[in-house]
Amino acid sequence: MGCVRKNNVVRAGLRLSVAAIGMSLLFVAGAQAEVPGTASVTGTVSASESFQAAQVYLRNVDRGIVYQVYTNGGQFRAVALFPGTYEVSASTKRLESDVQTITVSAGDSPVVSLTLGPLSGDAPPLVIPAGRTAMERGTSGEVQYASYDEIYPPGPGRDVAEQVCMACHGENFFPTRPGTQRQWESWIDHMVGSTLGEQDPTRYGQGLLSFRASMFRFGREDRDALLNYVVENFGPDSGRRRVAIEKQTPIDEEALGNAMYIEYYLPKDSPGEGQNDPQWARDRVSRYGQDPRFDADGNVWLVDRGVPHRLVKLDPRTGEQKEWLYPDPRNGNHEILIDPEGMIWLPEHRGRTGDKEKRLLGFNSKNEQWEHEILMDPDDVVRNPTKFMQSLAMDSKGNIYVGWIMGGALSKWEKATGEVSVFRIPTPHAIPYGVVADKNDNIWIALWSGGKIVKFDTSNNSWTEYTAPTYPAHTRRLNVDKDNNIWWGIYSAGKRDGKLVKLDQSTGKMTEWSIPQQNAEPYDVAPDPEGNIWAADVGQRIDGDYGATIWRFNPNTEEFTFYPKPQRHADSPKIQVTGDGAVWYSPRGSREAPAFGVLYPDMDKIDSLAAYYEFGPPGYPFEVPSAGTTDDDGQ
Repeated sequence: MGCVRKNNVVRAGLRLSVAAIGMSLLFVAGAQAEVPGTASVTGTVSASESFQAAQVYLRNVDRGIVYQVYTNGGQFRAVALFPGTYEVSASTKRLESDVQTITVSAGDSPVVSLTLGPLSGDAPPLVIPAGRTAMERGTSGEVQYASYDEIYPPGPGRDVAEQVCMACHGENFFPTRPGTQRQWESWIDHMVGSTLGEQDPTRYGQGLLSFRASMFRFGREDRDALLNYVVENFGPDSGRRRVAIEKQTPIDEEALGNAMYIEYYLPKDSPGEGQNDPQWARDRVSRYGQDPRFDADGNVWLVDRGVPHRLVKLDPRTGEQKEWLYPDPRNGNHEILIDPEGMIWLPEHRGRTGDKEKRLLGFNSKNEQWEHEILMDPDDVVRNPTKFMQSLAMDSKGNIYVGWIMGGALSKWEKATGEVSVFRIPTPHAIPYGVVADKNDNIWIALWSGGKIVKFDTSNNSWTEYTAPTYPAHTRRLNVDKDNNIWWGIYSAGKRDGKLVKLDQSTGKMTEWSIPQQNAEPYDVAPDPEGNIWAADVGQRIDGDYGATIWRFNPNTEEFTFYPKPQRHADSPKIQVTGDGAVWYSPRGSREAPAFGVLYPDMDKIDSLAAYYEFGPPGYPFEVPSAGTTDDDGQ
C-alpha cells in the first residue's frame, strides 16, 4: 500500500525520500530503455491518506499519446516513452496530484515525485483527471446512489426485471431513466413488439419479448407486474439513481506495478475536413474506435465509426496514423478482419443508412485500394427492409462468414467462386453478435438474444445450439483457444454475478466461473499464448474505485487479475492479443478521447512496440493454412 498518514507526515516523508533515492539507484543501473530510441520515467506518489494502485498518467503533448501505469507501494515506473514533452499526474477516485511537465530525450530516465490531495471540485465522473489528459462527457444531471434493495424493493415486478430485463440492461437501466406511465408502456411495448403487425422492425431488440415466441419467459402477467413495478418505483419524480458499489474490484498492486497502458489518440479533424466537412454536418457523429486488428507488418488497424466512417492504420513504433474514407462513409461498419495476404474485410453495419443494401468491403492494404464491394444478401433471404451485418470470421479456405445482427442469419462468401449463400439461424429471434472460427472450420456465434451460442458446421451447413447453465443471459462475443475450447462471458443481472464460461468441445462439458466484481459486463474474450483468457469489462461504472477494466483469468489457478483502464468509463467491444501477450483495444465509449489502446501486462518484456499475432493474420490461436488466400493482385 502506498500510504502516508497525517500524524506521521515527517517520518513518512523521510521514508519516501529514502525510497526515492533507492529507486533512482535501482533504475540508473538499467537506465537504457528496452526499446531503442525511447526513454523511461520512475517516481514516487505520496498522500496524507492511504491509497492503493494510484493511476499515473504521462501525456506526450507533442504526439497525442498517453502512458498510464500504477503505483506499487507508492512507487511507479514507465518505459518505452517516445522523446518529447510530458505532463505527468496521478489520481485515484478521490485524490489527484498536481501536474508536472518534463521533457525527455532518448535514453533519459528522470525521477518524478507527485503528491496527492483532495479532488478540486467534483470527481471526474468517467475518466482521466479533469483537464490533464482527456475528458469524456459525464452523465447529465445529478445522480444519487443507494443500495440495491433500496432502489429495487422486493416484489413480483422485481423478479421479472431481474430474470428478463437486467440480463441485458443491467441493474442501472431502470433507476437512471425516470418515466411516466405512458413512457414505460411505450418502452415495454417496444420490447414486446406490439407494433410489428403493422410495420417492420428497425432495431434488433424490437420484439425480443414477444409473447410465447421469446427466448425469455415473458407473458402478459409478467408485463403487467413489470409495468406496475416500474411506474411505482421509477416514475417521473423518482430522481436519477444508481446502485452503489458495495463489492469493489479486487486489486493486485504488485501485478499492476509491472503493467502499462498506452493510448494513441485519433487526431482531431482540421476545420473543413473529416467530421468538420459541411457534407457530414447533418450527422454530427464524432470519431470513435471499435475493432483493432494487426497486419503482418506490425501495424494496427481500426474501425472509426464516426461520420464519415474511416479505416485507420497506426504504426505503433512511431505513433504515425493514416486513414481512408469508406466507399460509402455513412453506410456503417462495426468490425474488420485481416486475411493472411493483407486484404482487410469490412462488413457494413447500420451506419446512418439502416435500410440501404449492405456489402462486404475489401481493402487491399498493399496498394491501399478498395477492391471488393460484395452484396451479402443478393437474393433477399433476410426478409426485412432494415438489416445490417456485424461480426465476421474466415475459414481455412479463405471463405468469409458474416453474421446479420439485424436479420438472424449468417452469410458466406466463397472465395473460389465468388458466390454468396445465406443461412437462417434456426433459434427463435436469433440476434448473432460475435462470430469466430475454430480449428475444424466450424463457425461459432454468440446470440445476443438470450445468451445461447450456436455452431455452424461448414461441412454440411447444419446448426447445433448450446445453452450455458446461467440462462437466460446476455453474451456478446465468444472465442476459441489453442485447444479448440470455446469461451465467452455473461453479463451480471442484478444480484446474479457475471460469468466466464468454457465449453470443452472434446467432452461437451461446460464450466462457469463467477467474476469477482460487482456489475461485471465481460464484452469480448480472447486467449493469450500462455493459455490465459482476457476480457474487456465495463465493470463498476462511475461509483466504483476503478471503473472499466481489462481482466485476465488463469485457468490453472482460477484466479482473476484486474487492470483498470486509463479511461474509466469507456467500454471496449473488441480486444486482440499479440504473440507477446499485449492486449490491444479501443476505448469506444470515449467520444472526446477516441484512441488505439494497448495493455502491456509486463512492461519488462517490451522490446518492440509493433503488434504481431502469434500465427499471423487473421489472429487465431492456431495456424490457418495459406491455401485459398488472395493472389498477389488481391483478386
